[in-house]
Amino acid sequence: MKVYLLRHGETDSNIRHEFAGITDSKLSDLGKKQAVDAHLRFEHLEFDTVLSSPLSRALDTARVFTDSKVVVHEGLKEMNFGMFEGLTYEEIKEKYPEQIEIWHKDTKNYVFPEGQSLRMFYDHVVETYQEILDTYKVENLLIVAHSGVIRCILAHEIAENFEHYWRYSVDNCKLAVIEYTEDYHYLTGLNL
Repeated sequence: MKVYLLRHGETDSNIRHEFAGITDSKLSDLGKKQAVDAHLRFEHLEFDTVLSSPLSRALDTARVFTDSKVVVHEGLKEMNFGMFEGLTYEEIKEKYPEQIEIWHKDTKNYVFPEGQSLRMFYDHVVETYQEILDTYKVENLLIVAHSGVIRCILAHEIAENFEHYWRYSVDNCKLAVIEYTEDYHYLTGLNL
């Protein structure tokens, strides 16, 4: 089995450097072009199942990338940044300096006000991904999601360690590929 992990195309929030985890940020013009380019790069691949986050930036990317029916999976949403959603880091620093200080002391366990912590998010994604693997026993599976979701999957499946979350660069409309064999699994590509 091969699992293809595709990050959505660029969004307007990406351009503005805003925290847009669960915010339904739309694809930018470049993001739409990136989705088309990704489709053309990988049109030789045939996917048995295509899963997507319900957020439009992922779902719109998935629909451009494949002619197959896209299965929406709520568990593939990006991290919830709570009241920081829609703000840039500079705006957060200006409006909530005390929160920035707390956040920097323990970035992994800091719970964003009205949101979640990175560790909570990681645990949720790992549980979701295991459920997906148990449900979809197919040859080629495409998951269209977000950088945070893909980093969680890679940290868990490849490094087998939450601490490795930030060690993966996940670019817009690029693929990571995990191949599963009877005995083990391994990363066969990143940012393809």
